[in-house]
Amino acid sequence: MRSSRTENLKERIEMKQLNYCWRCGSELSKKMDEGRERYFCEGCNEFVYRNSVPVGGVFVVKGKEVLLIKRGGTPNKGKWSYPAGYLEYDERPEVGAARELEEETGLKADPEDLKLVATIQLEHPEKYVVGNAYGISFDKVDGKLKAGDDAEDARFWTPKEMEVSLEEMESKKIVEAAEKAIELIQGRSP
Repeated sequence: MRSSRTENLKERIEMKQLNYCWRCGSELSKKMDEGRERYFCEGCNEFVYRNSVPVGGVFVVKGKEVLLIKRGGTPNKGKWSYPAGYLEYDERPEVGAARELEEETGLKADPEDLKLVATIQLEHPEKYVVGNAYGISFDKVDGKLKAGDDAEDARFWTPKEMEVSLEEMESKKIVEAAEKAIELIQGRSP
């Protein structure tokens, strides 16, 4: 039996509609499997699983602010988020997070200095992602801050500024994780 706390933490994201099997092109149906409704291919006689894609990113904390980038590419072009991106197949999450930080902001962080802040489940247009969000103090990064790679802009925000501009944020979950990052890096318990 699951505790009510576990049930409260569990968040359902509605499954995107799939019509055809990626393996054989047959039309998909739905069947129950392990207590969940899943897509099923009659042609392959197999379930079509929808697995999340891992992402790594970093909240750079400067006082009571966190560094965000304005996304210059898809998905969510024009929205503000923490510097993050897809992990390479052979990359540990903290290594990928440090790589993405440098690509998107010009700032370098030692992966060993990153502290895990949160895991964030987000829905993108074609997939679901699970973000491994790390935090680091601004005084532990090197380099000069500049928007790079697929970032249009990069600047520091307070959580209050983020709340007021929520429609500009990729997700409210980013604001919640930013607050946790500040608490963790500043040494206060959440």
